[in-house]
Amino acid sequence: MATNRKPRSTDFNLRRLRSNLLRNATALDRLADLGLGPDGIEALGLGIKEPYVRSDGTEVDGVVAYPLQVAGRRRRYGYLNLDGVTVNGEHAVAWGPGAAATVRAGRGGTALVMGSPMEAWQIGAAAGRLGLEVTALASSQPDALPEEWERPAFWASWDRLILVEGLSSAVAARVVEVARRPVETAAGIEAGVATEHATVQRRHEEWLEEILEFARVGRRSGVRVVDDGDDAAGDFAAAPISVHGGFARGYLFYPFLVERRRAGVSGAEGDLLHSYETLILRSDGAILEPQVLTAPPGTPAGRRVHALTDGTRIEAPPQASRHASWSLSSIQAFAAARASGDDPCGRPPEEILSDVHRFLQSRVHLPDADDVWVATAFVFMTHLFRVFDSLPLLLLTGPRGSGKSELASAAVSLGFNAVMMGPGSAAALVRLTRECGGLIALDDAEGLATQSSGFGELGQCLKVGYKATSARKPIALGSGRIDTIDFYGPRLLTSIRGVDPVLGSRCISLATVPATVALPSVAPPDAVALRDELHCLAMSRSVEVERAYSLLRDASLDRRDEIWAPLLAVAGALGGAGMVAAVGRRRDAERERAVTAAA
Repeated sequence: MATNRKPRSTDFNLRRLRSNLLRNATALDRLADLGLGPDGIEALGLGIKEPYVRSDGTEVDGVVAYPLQVAGRRRRYGYLNLDGVTVNGEHAVAWGPGAAATVRAGRGGTALVMGSPMEAWQIGAAAGRLGLEVTALASSQPDALPEEWERPAFWASWDRLILVEGLSSAVAARVVEVARRPVETAAGIEAGVATEHATVQRRHEEWLEEILEFARVGRRSGVRVVDDGDDAAGDFAAAPISVHGGFARGYLFYPFLVERRRAGVSGAEGDLLHSYETLILRSDGAILEPQVLTAPPGTPAGRRVHALTDGTRIEAPPQASRHASWSLSSIQAFAAARASGDDPCGRPPEEILSDVHRFLQSRVHLPDADDVWVATAFVFMTHLFRVFDSLPLLLLTGPRGSGKSELASAAVSLGFNAVMMGPGSAAALVRLTRECGGLIALDDAEGLATQSSGFGELGQCLKVGYKATSARKPIALGSGRIDTIDFYGPRLLTSIRGVDPVLGSRCISLATVPATVALPSVAPPDAVALRDELHCLAMSRSVEVERAYSLLRDASLDRRDEIWAPLLAVAGALGGAGMVAAVGRRRDAERERAVTAAA
């Protein structure tokens, strides 16, 4: 007997709540307007809760109640604020006692995360009518995440994950952070009430169809970011980008490696399939995947078109850098901030760059105080080097023991996918460029002082590598096929003797001397945390720097103007007054020396 009492009590509660609803004509009409007729009400177990008084004395009435599916626990109810019916609801959308729970409607490999239980029911019902494999999810408390949503494994079970407009920005940001996978966004349903039940249901079906068509990774509110006409037939300019630090249409791109864990075939708990996957973060926070576009039958592999899921054409399948410098936790926090509309940079740009200056200053003494700001601008420039058409080589010269290698090491610890390289060949430089895709510091490059030193090929590689249009080198692959490698990127050189004059014309030189005074005793900033901040700053402010650079580039008079322009753009767009003045003074001093030498 005892075992039967609880179900009877539960059934009684459901019947009582249902009876309240069936006697409320206004509520029935409103639910019908929202697409929930008698069958839907019955399937969801909807009812109306009796009036009650809140702790502050406010009477609440007309609350829609529904049973929550919480495994292993006694039945709980969630509550909805039904417009035109609910009076003094405790939340504008939904609420309930205890922790937030998952509201689920539909079944399939595509997960849509909605802003309210009502929307989840509407879209789940539409998916059922259309025969689509879609699961609609919502939190019973729209401003809080159910416990299971905090686990990456929960999100790994779907082939596609879409956040629909109307979801709390804080919840959306947390889902992006936890999911650790490409997350799509979609526009919400338009306001308005249909006059016929069939009409409102069709509106929900159209809404679902639009979500699935337009809410692809890299699309925002149904608007594609690729160029107009990209879906049309015809011939188009082939202009793929290198994805390492790539810059296109105002976006920076950063590839990173993740371990992806998906539910296994059996679906049993703990049955996970593991793989390494390369994903690409776009500077607006979208996380993209690489793909190979459909080609005519028999098209050779070398003629296939590679692209990201936002349509951006790329030169080859992306590989994450072996020297990746941006931590996954920071990447996820960046994407989450973008999803919620927040600034990913927690501090003003000039404050971050001042910390870079302080970090470099703690490692080495430079006789010209302005040189520390020049080095600061160079370090940050490495994080958005593909914004620029040409880059200066930073040359550190000075006697043995003067701190050249120490300053180079400091730059590498803060630079973009940076690595230190000892004396080597042009082939080694190109190979390392391919592996790291960022800053390479050549330490003790003494052989570059003369053109006949045996370092001629390396010197020639550096001479043409400072400019994006000439940094190309054909190499023979193991298959015998010749491939052209893009080795454009920032370079730092250290040398006692300097470099030959032709290579020197591409360099900005900083002199080092043995320290005669103690270095600052104040603890320097943490290099890893500061480097993550530089990544965030570059991704979020690249357009500002590009705008400043375009003005300098248009006014460029000679090679010296050309190689100083990136540093001046960085300082002018983001640096404080001290940085702007220091970089400007160094550029003016060098120009005066050049004029004097020519005279």
